[in-house]
Amino acid sequence: MPSTALEGLVTDSGWKIGKMINTSSGSGGNFCTRYTAISPEGRVGFLKAMDLSKVAEKSLEDMNRTITEYLFEQNILDHCKGRKLTRVVTPLDSGEISSPVSIPPLNRVFYIIFELAEGDLRSQYINSGVGSWKNVFQSLHHVAVGIKQLHQIGIAHQDIKPSNVLCFENDQSKISDLGRVTDAKGKSPFSTLSFTGDRSYAPIEVHYRIPITDFIDRRLSDVHMFGSLIFHVISGAQITPVLIEESRLLMPHIDKATYTEALPFIKSAFATIINRFREDCLNLFGEEIASDLAEIVYELCYPDHLIRGNRKYLNKVMRLSMEKYISKMAGILRKCQIKGIQ
Repeated sequence: MPSTALEGLVTDSGWKIGKMINTSSGSGGNFCTRYTAISPEGRVGFLKAMDLSKVAEKSLEDMNRTITEYLFEQNILDHCKGRKLTRVVTPLDSGEISSPVSIPPLNRVFYIIFELAEGDLRSQYINSGVGSWKNVFQSLHHVAVGIKQLHQIGIAHQDIKPSNVLCFENDQSKISDLGRVTDAKGKSPFSTLSFTGDRSYAPIEVHYRIPITDFIDRRLSDVHMFGSLIFHVISGAQITPVLIEESRLLMPHIDKATYTEALPFIKSAFATIINRFREDCLNLFGEEIASDLAEIVYELCYPDHLIRGNRKYLNKVMRLSMEKYISKMAGILRKCQIKGIQ
């Protein structure tokens, strides 16, 4: 495949492509290959190459759509780069390079180069076990700031999950993978979709096909996914699948019910889950931190999307603001320091 034969090539801007890291299928099903890359100044980066050969096997329309999606991601990343978002991964370089193993137009390989991370939230803390809760909470604090930064410039990420939180040296974390975002201006090729990310991390209303009518409603998914991150790191499981299973104990055929019919049972199951989560946190961190964590997850993952978020506000924009939760995570970090929690 074209994107798997780039080692040793040099981009127009002077980046030399190094060894292949891995290949994978992205959120949109596009085949991607990852490499290390070195800038003319010696900076090491991470190159993501998009392969057109897989989509070209389907139709010219599919290939054109894939190129459109790439160009949108490139534009969004450039937009973010210009805004100096400190907690969002932005590109070091992007462009197109010709693969030596294919003929036009299949030799066209689009790429984006990012700063190289040490790992992601999944590999650093979930799969390998938590070595430092203080570092975990700092990472989560950075994610909350990143969500706020994206929302402030009219972008909803909708795919915030452990593998999309990159961890860098000095315990710095940033949100990555803006390939499936939607924007307030409706320019995203995914604007017609109510949810664009990994459905296993989606809030419960997505499983009941509740439509998205306004851009502000897309924040419902982002804030939910932040609460879900907290739950996942501490409990080791994604909150929505746990909620569905707990709800089935109360209403066995809940999958066949409407959202309105199922909601009372889902709320009851959610209360059970939150109580269990609070107990886990109490055993790990003590009363104060447990109370803070349970409050965040309760408000941001609440199954009734009409009242999800900060209960202090009726206005939806204020209710879905990340300010309170950024402050809460900063407070948890301070309490860890006072309590000597590492």
